[in-house]
Amino acid sequence: MKQLDLYLARTVGVTMSIAVFGIVGMLAIFTFIEQMEDVSNNYKLVNVGQFVLYSLPRMFHGAIPFSALIGCIAGLGLLANSSELTVMRSAGVSTWAISWGAIKPALVLVGLGLFVGEYILPDFERIARNDRTRAMSDENEITPEFGFWYREGNIYMHFDEVGQSGLLEGISHFYFRDGKHRELAKTMFAERAVFHDMDGEDDYWLLEKVIVTEINGDNSVSEKITSLQWHTNLTPEILSSEILVQPDRMSIRELGYKIDYLRGEGLNSSKFELGFWRKVLQPFATVGLVFVAISFVFGPLREATTGMRVVTGLVIGIIFKFVQDLLSPASLVFGFPPAIASLIPIVVCFLVGYMLMRRAN
Repeated sequence: MKQLDLYLARTVGVTMSIAVFGIVGMLAIFTFIEQMEDVSNNYKLVNVGQFVLYSLPRMFHGAIPFSALIGCIAGLGLLANSSELTVMRSAGVSTWAISWGAIKPALVLVGLGLFVGEYILPDFERIARNDRTRAMSDENEITPEFGFWYREGNIYMHFDEVGQSGLLEGISHFYFRDGKHRELAKTMFAERAVFHDMDGEDDYWLLEKVIVTEINGDNSVSEKITSLQWHTNLTPEILSSEILVQPDRMSIRELGYKIDYLRGEGLNSSKFELGFWRKVLQPFATVGLVFVAISFVFGPLREATTGMRVVTGLVIGIIFKFVQDLLSPASLVFGFPPAIASLIPIVVCFLVGYMLMRRAN
């Protein structure tokens, strides 16, 4: 039985790997063609290649559910065409045992996807975005999308650049008074800031080359300070979640920071909650799609050709993606929990797979 599991895992694992390389390769080519439209004197072919290279983790992460689906259908389909599945069942091996052997490589793919999504994808996306922005910008001009804004209560902040390990460049703070008109009370500009981690207690940013301007009506007083400690709830982790505004490009941890920040500021966090639950439930979505693939091979596609099975896998994946994309805005419009919107397609996959497997047995 152990040898049979290894044989199933190896066969399905190979076809899943081929599906991953095929889908990611296709996405890379499309991205390269799309970026070629922006090639200029500043944004050269080398920059396009770097952007595509740093985008590969995102493409891989997004392709995992569909690669597992298509790879499983193709792998088991090859075994069905050579009558090996029939021999296995004739030898007393149950469809559930065969299913478990086919699901194992999908679990490996899921684990690899979780690692890439948490520890590689966000950093690579930041590098891709920053490098592309710099390349498309003139050296003496900062484009509107360069840097980003952040709000904390009555303080509005702008950062020209966020470096690695808690380093900020070009910090601007604008302090507003409470009240109806929210008048500007103070500004503070610093050349750079370095985060000092004190193990969660009294963490602070050390601002360097600071100019503080107090504003009172028509009068203002400015003061230059060599360095200044800035105590705030803002951490490098929160900043990381701010740079990537698209939930699918953030890690689960960063999405958690983003949701907490938006709730703390009284802002709508539904879009990021939806992204959070999609990320958390993606492993279950992948297993659910694989389960549907297995049930189709034992059921409706038992006598089909390999090509027909692959096409069916593509159709199932497209339908699953369509339902996901349909429920996402529906949850935002009608106000039902984002977790439910992400869970419904997964539950449907398991129910369909279970019913088809029962019929096959």
